[in-house]
Amino acid sequence: MSVSIPDSIMNNMDAEVKRLGVSRSHYVAEAIDFYARDCKNLKNEIDKLNNEIGTKIKENKSLSEKVLQLEEKIPTLESQSRMKEYDINRISSELNEKIEENKSLSEKVLQLEENIPTTKNQLAEAQRDLNSKANEVFQKDKKIHTLENQLAERDKKFDSQSSEIKQLSAQIDQLREQSHEAEKLKETFESALKIKDDEIAFLRGHVAQLTQSISQLSLKPGEEEIKKKGWWQFWK
Repeated sequence: MSVSIPDSIMNNMDAEVKRLGVSRSHYVAEAIDFYARDCKNLKNEIDKLNNEIGTKIKENKSLSEKVLQLEEKIPTLESQSRMKEYDINRISSELNEKIEENKSLSEKVLQLEENIPTTKNQLAEAQRDLNSKANEVFQKDKKIHTLENQLAERDKKFDSQSSEIKQLSAQIDQLREQSHEAEKLKETFESALKIKDDEIAFLRGHVAQLTQSISQLSLKPGEEEIKKKGWWQFWK
């Protein structure tokens, strides 16, 4: 069997034959045997790997499409999350304002209790109501913080919390009216006390004048005046 081989292949073959220490015939026989027997199996393995790679590429493409769909939904979800967070911050701010108003009203109630003893019982009851409402507001504030991890239930609770805030506002307005009435009552009492103080001052001045007049009448006249008017027997 004679075969024509290009010089470049011949040179590579001679170098490999020299490296392995075999003859050209042995090297060529093994090469032909490998190509005839194993190369076909390698081709089948390569085709199998190519099919598996194609399947993986399709799977990766499908996963990539799903990832893209999820990435497209992320801005919407982030926007919804920001809106929910904004609502939470708004309600929390409103509740904090109500708490501050309750604290301010509590201070005014304590001042009125000190200045007007007759309204002490009513203001104490109002203070207890305010403390109860402050506790309720505190509980609501705790619930709002937990709502950050409960997005599904948040929308249902908003209406209920808004109604409770309206009730708190109505109660605060009622307490304000009671505070205004107490201040008016205080002004009335102060006016009455001022009138009494003026009357007492007037009576004190009048008593002082009477005392002075009496003291002047009770003094003993001089000796010459006694003799002149014949009062000596009286002052004897």
